[in-house]
Amino acid sequence: MTGPRTTVVGSLNADLTIPVDHLPEPGETVLSVGPSQLSFGGKGGNQAAAAAAFGGDVAMVGRVGADDFGGQIRADLSGRGIDVTRVISVPEARTGSAVVAVDQRGENLIVVDPGANSELRPADVAEGVLNGAAIVLAQLEIPLDTVAAVVAAGVPVVLNAAPAMPLASSLLDRVSVLVVNATELAMLAGTRPPATPEAALPLARRLHRDVVVTLGEDGALVVPRRPARPVHIPAPTVEIRDATGAGDCFCGTLAVLLAEGAELANAAHVAVAAATLSATASGARGKLPSRGEASALAAGLNIREVG
Repeated sequence: MTGPRTTVVGSLNADLTIPVDHLPEPGETVLSVGPSQLSFGGKGGNQAAAAAAFGGDVAMVGRVGADDFGGQIRADLSGRGIDVTRVISVPEARTGSAVVAVDQRGENLIVVDPGANSELRPADVAEGVLNGAAIVLAQLEIPLDTVAAVVAAGVPVVLNAAPAMPLASSLLDRVSVLVVNATELAMLAGTRPPATPEAALPLARRLHRDVVVTLGEDGALVVPRRPARPVHIPAPTVEIRDATGAGDCFCGTLAVLLAEGAELANAAHVAVAAATLSATASGARGKLPSRGEASALAAGLNIREVG
């Protein structure tokens, strides 16, 4: 793989995915309706895998346990063409893990045990580690002081602010592009999640930076800093099987295109198509579309200005 490098700093997990008839309510026990599946995930790993499948030159920075899962995760990433030089095994730590319940509509509920991801330190992204990256992609399944070190490193950063949590303005001010879903947007804007792209627009503008709001079946809203106009990109109509990794696929694809110099709206246009294709198969990495597949589907999507 050649081209500008995308470096992903984030979490690496072993995932147990359980198909269910419906997602449980608090206190409810739900039985599986099919065989469970063990796979590799973590937002960082998923985004790196999607970026590599799209054809990016990708490096991963993360931590795993000194256990069988840790070795398997490193081998899996390396087999996808990802540079794992900075994926460090932590003695006496367990590899991060997640349990994912997926209902028959493709909606999911996820519980994460961070494990070795909690050991990813600012020193792991110290001076020199991120050199050579055109874009750095990070998420919030690692310690916030490490995320702060990433955005302070002087490299353009795409921050996927997931899972939802408050973030200091000192951190956000250094982010080049912020990617959030409706829940994460509401957390940062201090209000309720928006129900429509139009409702999301004023909330995204409150953040005073380039923002992309992923909206599931409603596609994505791109809100650049003024004077550029915000646009809504609808999702194509396909049969959704499992949306678990759709957001991660979106971020990985977006980061590669931004590293290559694409305009934000154009990058998000293709990323919406890639994310939609990823939801047509089970598992966070069940379907990671190629550049050709995503670009072909994106060609049929109409972008409209909003606001």
